[in-house]
Amino acid sequence: MRRTLAVLVTAASTLCRYGTLAAFAVLIGVVTLQVLGRVPGVPSPAWTEEVARFALVYLVAFSCGLALLRGELVNVDMFVAPLPAPARHAVERFVDVVVLLFALAIVPGAYAYVTGSFGERARSIDLPMVGVYLVVLIIPISLAFFSVARLLGFGQPIAPEKGEIV
Repeated sequence: MRRTLAVLVTAASTLCRYGTLAAFAVLIGVVTLQVLGRVPGVPSPAWTEEVARFALVYLVAFSCGLALLRGELVNVDMFVAPLPAPARHAVERFVDVVVLLFALAIVPGAYAYVTGSFGERARSIDLPMVGVYLVVLIIPISLAFFSVARLLGFGQPIAPEKGEIV
């Protein structure tokens, strides 16, 4: 069972890494088009701003689960870092449980939001918006999955940084 879960965590991490890279590549390409569009004589497509926003949202969707798995999502280092190792571990697990419960609580609403978006289209590029709104469902599912993975010991331990805490 643990081996199967390890394969699933590795596969999900790989998917999220490639998704993050793809979203970042799209963002770089679109922003490059926007910058070049400011040069006289170079046409600027009208859809670049909208696609840039979509790419940013997907960048967050694919990277938030990875950040959680690595213990880099949100940390209050001033509170956690000075704690002894057992207390720090307990606080980290408590945070994982809180994130898991929050993510599971918003999945039904996210699902309703996505299903309600069928038929909507993007204004400037004329694509179905369900592909964009799907991110609202990807984020809590990713957070829930990687929270469970961390609780089962698949996350990377958070090492307190040496040097200044503030």
